[in-house]
Amino acid sequence: MNNDEATNLLVGSPLSRVYSRRRILYATIAVLLVVSGFAITFVVGLLVGKAAFHGAASTSTLGSQASWGANVVDDGTSVPVLSWIDDQLLTTNIRNNLQSLTVLPHIAGSPQNMKLAQDIYTQWVNYGFDDVQLVNYSVLLSYPNTSNPNVLLLKNATGDTIYSAHTAQETPLTPGENDSTVAMPFNAYSGSGSASGRLVYVNYATIDDFLYLTTNLSLNLTGRICIARYGAIYRGDKAHLAQTYGCSALIIYSDPKDYAPSGTLVYPNGPSLPPYGLQRGSLFEHGGDPLTNLVPSLDGVFRESYSSVMASGGVPSIPVQPIGYGDAIYFMSQLDNITAPSDWIGGLNVSYHIWQSENNTNQAFIQVNNYQEQRSIYDVIGTIYGQVEPDQMVILGNHRDAWVFGAVDPNSGTAVLQEMARAFGTLRTKGWRPGRSIVLCSWDAEEYGLIGSTEWVEERQKVIGPNTVAYLNVDPSVTGSTYLSIGANPLLYQVIYSAAKMVKCPNQGFDTLYDEWLQYSPVTLNGTTRPVIKNLGSDSDYTMLLQLLGISCADFRYVGGSGYAVYHSVHDNFYWMSNFGDPSFTHHQAVGLMWFKTAILLATTPVLPYDPRDYAISLQNIFASFVQQYGAVLQNQNISMEYIADELEQFVTASVTFWNQLQTAASNTSISERALRILNNKLMNLERAFIIPEGLPGRQFKHVIFAPSSVNSYASATFPGLSDAIFSALHPTPSVPPDWDEVRRQSDAVRVHIRYATQVMKQPGLEYLT
Repeated sequence: MNNDEATNLLVGSPLSRVYSRRRILYATIAVLLVVSGFAITFVVGLLVGKAAFHGAASTSTLGSQASWGANVVDDGTSVPVLSWIDDQLLTTNIRNNLQSLTVLPHIAGSPQNMKLAQDIYTQWVNYGFDDVQLVNYSVLLSYPNTSNPNVLLLKNATGDTIYSAHTAQETPLTPGENDSTVAMPFNAYSGSGSASGRLVYVNYATIDDFLYLTTNLSLNLTGRICIARYGAIYRGDKAHLAQTYGCSALIIYSDPKDYAPSGTLVYPNGPSLPPYGLQRGSLFEHGGDPLTNLVPSLDGVFRESYSSVMASGGVPSIPVQPIGYGDAIYFMSQLDNITAPSDWIGGLNVSYHIWQSENNTNQAFIQVNNYQEQRSIYDVIGTIYGQVEPDQMVILGNHRDAWVFGAVDPNSGTAVLQEMARAFGTLRTKGWRPGRSIVLCSWDAEEYGLIGSTEWVEERQKVIGPNTVAYLNVDPSVTGSTYLSIGANPLLYQVIYSAAKMVKCPNQGFDTLYDEWLQYSPVTLNGTTRPVIKNLGSDSDYTMLLQLLGISCADFRYVGGSGYAVYHSVHDNFYWMSNFGDPSFTHHQAVGLMWFKTAILLATTPVLPYDPRDYAISLQNIFASFVQQYGAVLQNQNISMEYIADELEQFVTASVTFWNQLQTAASNTSISERALRILNNKLMNLERAFIIPEGLPGRQFKHVIFAPSSVNSYASATFPGLSDAIFSALHPTPSVPPDWDEVRRQSDAVRVHIRYATQVMKQPGLEYLT
């Protein structure tokens, strides 16, 4: 980001339009940016030499370019690692990796998934990693009962079965799918037991859908079996809301409008979901082992009872069962009253209604027999220690476990991780080391609730918390083949853009990933356009590193094209990926290069390549949107946003001043190790300043700016504690009256944590070095 871009983004932000009296301040900032010189250059090894920062004498200097690992000696020639890697990640190897990983189903807790962990462990040892650990945790997992399968029936008034859904097995359609170790269709941690009754259609089962049913239509859902389509929100939130609104059970199906749109071919002839394909998945509302919340699941630690987890809302008590649209049509056709709104209408060949009337005497019957069991899971952690700052870590992670074969989710990422590990091993044979340590992680039990990564974070938090530069995540590397999709914290924006400009685009018509990404996913702020980087929710293993420890995180993948309709089904396999997802495996390769180069920039650039102004820009836009949405409501309650606005002004000013300090350091030919630590500690602590120690109310998350939405764990909410408090106040219940004082408390939390972050940036230090 150059000076003019920074000026446009900061001065022309929505915040300056919301609070026009602050325009004088932003004009001043514009002047500061214009005179501040050139932008931080992310050239590895720029800051080298022996002189101290600001001319201060120092016996501890940064060392040479070679010591930071920017270059590697290859065949007697020193070449930049960032260009060396371009010829090293091979599509053939990635393809072979994926085929090997997906031969058999490997659900968490299974012998096959343990075998894969052992294989990865052995490979990383053979690649010459300095330290490789196979880390075991004993956690509570959930499984379908193979001797007593779940049942979903449609019965008539006399109790006779008139239809039985395919709940024992998906229909195998390609060789290999008819495997006895394929998990039966189920939703993990569903309540066990049975329910019978008339049906109600609840669309995507979002909070807005339930409010429409109960408020706009004044329907009483108590005792009804609700049927919802997959999509829009996390399935666990669907179950939680269904239970909250009194439903006795939940059926979730994949609607053809979302998973097999008209005109597309279904598997095995095309990428779309066939009629009896269905989505497995967890319903757990928290992260980590359900019985050891915020405590690592080590031998001997106290474990809560499962009933207490259920009572706290961590898992549902009602039975929940997934089905395909080939089954769903029989249940949806029972709905005969109240025409559904147009945006509730899917692709089934039925008239979409909401309510099953009393005139229809048929009833649905559901019996769920899932069980919970303590099992061992295995994370694999491999480290290449840095030779300048070995205590500082850049962590890369992907989970290994899958609901079935997992060729897309997650092993398209695992296949790339393994090829990157091989490349790191090749670098080690050439005597290469990074400046900072690089840690590779193969997580287990992510599908159940981010369990493997959460347990490791809980166990190692006092080490990784203060010493991790960033966490870079890839879950599936490829769900489509159209363009790059990235979520990240603002401090990482510029290093991500830099990496994207270094990777050749696998699709025709674009030179780099950045060019394609900008074309398909642009955002324009006051005339300046750049690719969208999304806020992070809670849909993968970055969650607790960000939410518990305040580590800046990013998540990479390729998306678009045919889409990923076979999500969590038996058809998410090597056949699907090699025929429809990415037959050339060049998109896998591109994500791998993006992942690798981002890590190298972070591990080999002395002054961390972060731009704090991006956080200021993000906060400005978040605040402007927040005021637009809630300003009038808060004003009616005499709750002022001026205090947050004032703190944000100070943050913006401090971010520009701090950026100028960083730029001055970048323009010097050398910097002392002590000065480097001061600058980098500020950059790392900036994200940590937004962590509230006691956590957000009623939740295990702690970031006051970005956290998963309380009604959709996949999505990110901004100012989450404040947003939740306002929502609760606007939607009171007989047992929970509106609490505007809680809104005031959460407003204060946002204010003071922005203040804390400003204090981090303004903390003196460099001027006192001697």
